[in-house]
Amino acid sequence: MGLMNVEKVSVYVCQHSSAAPVQFPPCTGRSKLKRLLEFLEEIPTGGDYPIDVAVEDVLKQHRGRGVAVLLSDFLTFGELERPLNHLFSAGLETFAVQILAPEELNPEVAGDLRFVDCETQQTLDISSAGDLLGIYHDHLQGLQDDLAAQCRQRSGRYLCVDASTPVETVLLDTLRRKGWVR
Repeated sequence: MGLMNVEKVSVYVCQHSSAAPVQFPPCTGRSKLKRLLEFLEEIPTGGDYPIDVAVEDVLKQHRGRGVAVLLSDFLTFGELERPLNHLFSAGLETFAVQILAPEELNPEVAGDLRFVDCETQQTLDISSAGDLLGIYHDHLQGLQDDLAAQCRQRSGRYLCVDASTPVETVLLDTLRRKGWVR
């Protein structure tokens, strides 16, 4: 949306803690939109970059005020309060968009299970699912409520998006209904 309004847009991709953030060079204007979308589409999923470290590393490179849009599953090993404080202190309005797979939003749980973290490959074996689904939903809702509150406290916004939702629907429908874009 910034490109459509001829505002300067920078994109930083922080995936692996062993590598520096990858930057899409700052650009302006509608003519750069296609290149930016192609860049975003090529970003592989996953990563082990703690969000607090990622924000610190990006702020070392970034200059200026504006809007910071964080795209993540926010199922992170890093703390969220500190990076949100850093973004706010840097004069950036933070929009946190949590992107979760349909299986993360509504997992199907029955019988014996093995959970595998797709980013770290760590496993967790569970013999009896029982009330696990309810506990999971309560934990996820608590995480989402906490993230939304932390964003609001710093004049930011929060949204959870199903990864299977088309980008066009998110940009042209969901964000408009939420009042993020006009």
